[in-house]
Amino acid sequence: MPLFLSALLVLLLVALSALFLGRWLVVRLATRWCQRKLQAELKIGSFRFFWIQNVSLKFQQHQQTVEIDNLWISSKLLSHDLPNYVALCFGEVRIRTDLQKVSSLSAPFSQNTEVEQKELSLSPSLLKIFCQLFSIHVDAINIMVLKVATSESLWHIQISRSRFLLDSDGKSLICKVNLSKINSKVLKSGQLEDTCLVELSLALDLRLQVSVSSWHLTAVTVDVWTLHAELHEGLFHSQLLCHAPGRISKSVSCSDLTENFAEPTLPGLYLLQRLPDQVKVKMENTSVVLSMNSQKRHLTWTLKLLHFLYHRDEDQLPLRSFTANYDMAQMSTELLLEDGLLLSQSRQRIVCLNSLKANVQVTTIDLSASLVLNTCIIHYRHQEFSHWLLMLALETQGASSPDLKQRKKRTFPQILAPIIFSTSVSNVSISIQLGDTPPFALGFNSISLDYQHLRPQSIHQRAVLTVDHLCWRVGSDSHIQRAPHPPNMHVWGEALVLDSFTLQGSYNQPLGLSSTQSNTLFLDCTIRGLQVEISDICAQCLSRVLSLVIPQSERSAVSRKSSLGESVTLLWKVDLKVEDMNLFTLSALVGASELRLDTLTVLGSAETSTVGIQGLVLALVKSVTEKMQPCCKAPDIPTPVLGLSMLSLTYHSSIRSLEVQCGAGLTLLWSPPDHMYLYQHVRATLQCRDLLRATVFPEIIESHSLNTPQSTWEPEDHLPESSLPRRLLTLTLEVSTAKLTAFVAEDKFITLAAESVSLNRHGGSLQAYCPELAAGFDGNSIFNLKEVEVQLLPELEEMILHRNPFPALQTLRNRVWLLSLGSVSVEFPYQYDFSRTLDEAVGVQKWLKGLHRGTHAWASPSPAPLPPDLLLKVQHFSWVFLDDIFEVKLHDNYELMKDESKESAKRLQLLDAKVAALRKQHGELLPARKIEELYASLERKNIEIYIQRSRRLYGNTPMRRALLTWSLAGLELVALADASFHGPEHVIEQVRELDPGSPFPAEGMDLVTQWCRMLKCNVKTFLVRIRDYPRYLFEIRDWRLMGRLAGTEQSGQPCSRRRQILHLGLPWGNVAVERNMPPLKFYHDFHSEIFQYTVVWGPCWDPAWTLIGQCVDLLTKPSADPSPPLPWWDKSRLLFHGDWHMDIEQANLHQLATEDPYNTTENMHWEWSHLSFHWKPGQFVFRGDLDVNVRTASKYDDCCFLHLPDLCMTLDLQWLCHGNPHDHHSVTLRAPEFLPEVPLGQLHDSYRAFRSENLNLSIKMDLTRHSGTISQPRILVYSSTLRWMQNFWATWTSITRPICRGKLFNNLKPSKKKLGQHYKQLSYTALFPQLQVHYWASFAQQRGIQIECSQGHVFTRGTQRLIPQAGTVMRRLISEWSVTQMVSDLSQVTVHLMASPTEENADHCLDPLITKTHLLSLSSLTYQRHSNRTTEEELSARDGDPAFHTHQLYLVDLRISWTTTNRDIAFGLYDGYKKAAVLKRNLSTEALKGLKIDPQMSAKKPKRGIPPSAQVPPHVSTPSFSGRPDKGSSGGAYMLQKLIEETDRFVVFTEEESGMSDQLCGIAACQTDDIYNRNCLIELVNCQMVLRGAETEGCVIVSAAKAQLLQCQHHPAWYGDTLKQKTSWTCLLDGMQYFATTESSPTEQDGRQLWLEGLWILLLSSTTNWKFLPTQLSML
Repeated sequence: MPLFLSALLVLLLVALSALFLGRWLVVRLATRWCQRKLQAELKIGSFRFFWIQNVSLKFQQHQQTVEIDNLWISSKLLSHDLPNYVALCFGEVRIRTDLQKVSSLSAPFSQNTEVEQKELSLSPSLLKIFCQLFSIHVDAINIMVLKVATSESLWHIQISRSRFLLDSDGKSLICKVNLSKINSKVLKSGQLEDTCLVELSLALDLRLQVSVSSWHLTAVTVDVWTLHAELHEGLFHSQLLCHAPGRISKSVSCSDLTENFAEPTLPGLYLLQRLPDQVKVKMENTSVVLSMNSQKRHLTWTLKLLHFLYHRDEDQLPLRSFTANYDMAQMSTELLLEDGLLLSQSRQRIVCLNSLKANVQVTTIDLSASLVLNTCIIHYRHQEFSHWLLMLALETQGASSPDLKQRKKRTFPQILAPIIFSTSVSNVSISIQLGDTPPFALGFNSISLDYQHLRPQSIHQRAVLTVDHLCWRVGSDSHIQRAPHPPNMHVWGEALVLDSFTLQGSYNQPLGLSSTQSNTLFLDCTIRGLQVEISDICAQCLSRVLSLVIPQSERSAVSRKSSLGESVTLLWKVDLKVEDMNLFTLSALVGASELRLDTLTVLGSAETSTVGIQGLVLALVKSVTEKMQPCCKAPDIPTPVLGLSMLSLTYHSSIRSLEVQCGAGLTLLWSPPDHMYLYQHVRATLQCRDLLRATVFPEIIESHSLNTPQSTWEPEDHLPESSLPRRLLTLTLEVSTAKLTAFVAEDKFITLAAESVSLNRHGGSLQAYCPELAAGFDGNSIFNLKEVEVQLLPELEEMILHRNPFPALQTLRNRVWLLSLGSVSVEFPYQYDFSRTLDEAVGVQKWLKGLHRGTHAWASPSPAPLPPDLLLKVQHFSWVFLDDIFEVKLHDNYELMKDESKESAKRLQLLDAKVAALRKQHGELLPARKIEELYASLERKNIEIYIQRSRRLYGNTPMRRALLTWSLAGLELVALADASFHGPEHVIEQVRELDPGSPFPAEGMDLVTQWCRMLKCNVKTFLVRIRDYPRYLFEIRDWRLMGRLAGTEQSGQPCSRRRQILHLGLPWGNVAVERNMPPLKFYHDFHSEIFQYTVVWGPCWDPAWTLIGQCVDLLTKPSADPSPPLPWWDKSRLLFHGDWHMDIEQANLHQLATEDPYNTTENMHWEWSHLSFHWKPGQFVFRGDLDVNVRTASKYDDCCFLHLPDLCMTLDLQWLCHGNPHDHHSVTLRAPEFLPEVPLGQLHDSYRAFRSENLNLSIKMDLTRHSGTISQPRILVYSSTLRWMQNFWATWTSITRPICRGKLFNNLKPSKKKLGQHYKQLSYTALFPQLQVHYWASFAQQRGIQIECSQGHVFTRGTQRLIPQAGTVMRRLISEWSVTQMVSDLSQVTVHLMASPTEENADHCLDPLITKTHLLSLSSLTYQRHSNRTTEEELSARDGDPAFHTHQLYLVDLRISWTTTNRDIAFGLYDGYKKAAVLKRNLSTEALKGLKIDPQMSAKKPKRGIPPSAQVPPHVSTPSFSGRPDKGSSGGAYMLQKLIEETDRFVVFTEEESGMSDQLCGIAACQTDDIYNRNCLIELVNCQMVLRGAETEGCVIVSAAKAQLLQCQHHPAWYGDTLKQKTSWTCLLDGMQYFATTESSPTEQDGRQLWLEGLWILLLSSTTNWKFLPTQLSML
């Protein structure tokens, strides 16, 4: 036993010795291996059995140290926590290293890599056994890395409870690493205190799978729990992040870099190649904190789950030709994020993410990717993030290395493999609050995108994009999350709202070099519930976002691309449909505007594009008081500004043609306030556009602003060579119905309605057509146009022919406006004030012109181009003033009553006849009550018939409505523009040429409006009718006119500008528009040819003409000048200047002679033949043949009263004014606020110098022109003609009554002065070579007088004096005419008496066998009448001077014949005159006073209160006019017949005076000293008279060499106790002689009368020797 113990002890000692020796040997070998292989010093503190302590490994060269406290080997047999049988356990491991010296460590490892791989090759079974038995466990690991970024930085890592497990299936080696807790910090020591840069804590589970055959990493699985990282401010300020990219770039081999730069590669493709076949990363409960201790700010990002899965299958077939030089293996990648949250230091949510899932899968045939995002909410506040962005900007600057910049410049390769991508994003909300712009938010419910990139034989790409409820809000409260807006409502502040958006598209690009196929693009888009709001806030936010999104370098690139452009051959097709679209513009000043589109469809292709709109409405929201605005359908929007039911636009790109079609219901409601609202909204929108353009295209905006002045100075003729002429756009427009309403004032509006409007523009030509166009004012349809056709042509051959008659024109060809109208109708309602609405419209037009006029102060005014010519064709034109409806109905009712009274009388006569028949049949048996009932029923029947006829009055025949109708037919107007009178200077030259008589201002004229045209006009018929009168007021046929017409409007002085106020409302208030007060003046030189010109007028038309004048006054607004208005003659002198020549084939003037306006038979007809009319300032000249006919209804029709051939009638007008009557340029109108001071009691009159006080009219009728006609002037007068003349004069001088004047008719204007009262002096001159006057007592009895004159001259002058009537009542002035001078000279005057042998012919025609006897003749007649004598002339007359006489008649060679024939004819003429006088006296109103009216006539109408049964039926007998009336039938008719019969009894009688009467006889009984007027002086020279008796033959001749007959008016004298007027006649005869002959009368044989010669009468009166007397008498 002891031996055994000894042996055992020895063995134990030997074992211990061997153990210690082995331990020493192992330590020695390990130390040597570390020195040789690792160049490190290994120290072991203690070595036990399977236990080692204090192991230290130090790399002296690099100052790196690894220290292990404990190291032992254990087994799961000893500890149940261990997974394997053999476990290598470490206590605490400490590692210390320096990053600045660690780069050289890779060299020794890289040298022995292949050797180690060979040495590590183990058998799979042995490796499997080793992995199942072996594991590594570490209690703690402390890693300290020095000089991470700088020399003062430290990276400390602490790992607790780590476990490393190996597993193998023979093919692969699986390594599992479990790190229970990892704590990491990056520290940086400063001068004051150490600063922590990064803090990191997590739990990690890592699983690595390595292939045994190749020892390559095939799978990696990473699980991270409770990751908590804190990134402090010092990290971003340090150089740690700046050096990291450099180190990463260095890790890439040089071969890879050269490969990358040689060929374009996809980013990340190299990383995918280096990844293992399987990669799984899972992170749970992740938290990252960014802290900024200097400002006490921090951000916290928490993530519940991050799951990343990557799988690559190298064994399967790869995706061939992913790029041109790369095949991609089959793989799948998946990324999942759940419950991410980013919080600020105030615990406010910044980013809130529910889930994010991304998936990428590569198969043999395609690459598919998907992205699903659910509930992402982002709140960005720049005030909080600006510090973080500034801090991250330092990181970005440090990361921008040259290598990275070079990588950014490389191009991406073309992907050849099919790609399928799908994404779904839902419940996303992003709110951004920038410091310099208002906050805004963007959110949507869901967005899904499906994209396919296919490449079978061509590159084919398809995509489907769907958006559900996208909303972009701006404003102060936009960051607050809200519920979705209610349906059909718009919330103010939502800049963009999309209820749903669907986009489907495909793009096909053929492969190969063949150019036969083009790229194709197809898009199909559907949008519902689109709301867009444009405001300043939206523009600011969008501009700010664009400035942040688009860098400055990319902006310049985009601007260069947009300016240059590229021509790409692309075939495309687009199908877009938008439903419920609302566009809003919001302004803080003027509210909002809304543009509503119910449906918008766009069908576009490379050849044709079509845009269709259904239900378009533009409305204004003038005040935004509510937070929401209803989005109604277009028809339901109240008071829209613009409404359109349908609009279609089609564009053909190949021919550059645009077709626009507007459906029915185009309405426009416009007003100045609405225009200002729209103007402000448009300006705000343009400002927003300019802001965005300046943000995106800054270079274009700057270049445009610099080049704009140069482009305006460049003329059109010097265009740049590079600008090729482009083909003009062809436009076609069709509008079914359109109605435009413009409110020019609150209660004044203009309406324009059109139907089936078509417009076509092709090249330089424009054509428009409208079958019906109507313009209304204040609800009244005024203008109606039918068959309207408008054309604008570059040139027209017809216009070239129109220029040929004007050789002075310089322009040979010009553009032409061709306006063709089928009919034009203008109707003005009765008493409608058209001028007010028109004046308001002109004021609004002036305001719009000033509002939209562009200001180009820096540019010189370029000359305006020559305006186009005008060709106007109107088939029918009518201008109507409507009559008063009350007067029309009153007249029609009166005519109905007249006709009904006749019909009722006929019915009463028939009833009387029936009653008489019944009485004859039944006698006294017929009851009287029955008769009374018959008459009563007849009376009721008459009333019923009248009522029925009154109701059916306008059933068949429409009611007359026209007061005046002016109609034209076949109107063709040509207006030619020319360079010779274009421009202000040329127009002024034309004005001075057309109006030479007016003094031109020395300082010149500043014209606002100036134009001059050469006119040519043709009118077939020109008709003017008053009411329904049967005769036309004016009737002109075949009227041709040509000449020049110029119009000028002088620019008024400041005092000649009135201010018109426009009420625009808030916020603009009232706007004052300056209106020019000087009128538009016309200057003309016309020559016209007229075939027929007829004028009809009469005093019976004066009431209607007064109403017409009132209607005309309502067409033009009176001037604002408070001066009394000018009468029409002065106004015409002010406005019209120039000459007018008219050649009229036949001119007629009918002067109506009755008071019945419907009478067509009684008139005086002035008929001109071949009339030449010349009108120049102050003179009218008529040349032609004049016939004055008296038209009556009797058998004396067509009586030519006056025949004047070759008449030249001149009317000279002398206007009596305070100044020059032709100086119209000096008239200066003044506004009411600029009136000068005038003396007290005197009214201001701007026309004072120009207004005419009176008019002197001079009429000259010259018939002495020599012409080839043998006709001579003649006058034909019947006795009935004279009586008709009296009635005619009475009719024309009757006093007209006021028409529609007074308070009742709202017309208190002073009555207009008549032109007849304006005359002050009237003179008449007649010159004729010969004259023949016929007077007939009647056309039936054939007795008359003939007067013949060879040459004559007549001159008379009269003055008018207006005498006011006495009394307090304002009455018309009495017009008194007085003849102041009359001179007449006649030569060779012969007077014959004519009679017919028969009393009356059956056909009432002139008898050719007319007896004409000589009555008197004379060789010369001179008559003078002097004006009223002055006081000096009266004194000379009292002194006995007989030189002055009022009337002086001088007759030479007067020869008078008195025979029985003359006696019979003379008494016959007197008999006719006497009968006419008696008949006139008997038929006067005084004679009818004896007539009595039957009292039973009043019994027809029963009086009120008396029953019809008590009335006696009247008995009325209708007078018969077929023969002599019955004496008992009608007393009035019988007495009228008796009065007519009295005219047949002619009795010559003398009245015998009872008593003696004293008479003054002889000159001795007269006194000559009391003469106050020598009234008449008749002088006869060589006068003789022949007297022939009836019973004896021969004659008696009485002659006198000189005779005087003087009439004097004496002062009244007392005679016989009575004051009597005293008149004296004095006759003086000189050389009076008597001769008697006994031979038969020669007159009855051959019609010749022998007279004494005038010389012989003088000789016989002066000789004293009578011996030669028988010889002289024998010579007679």
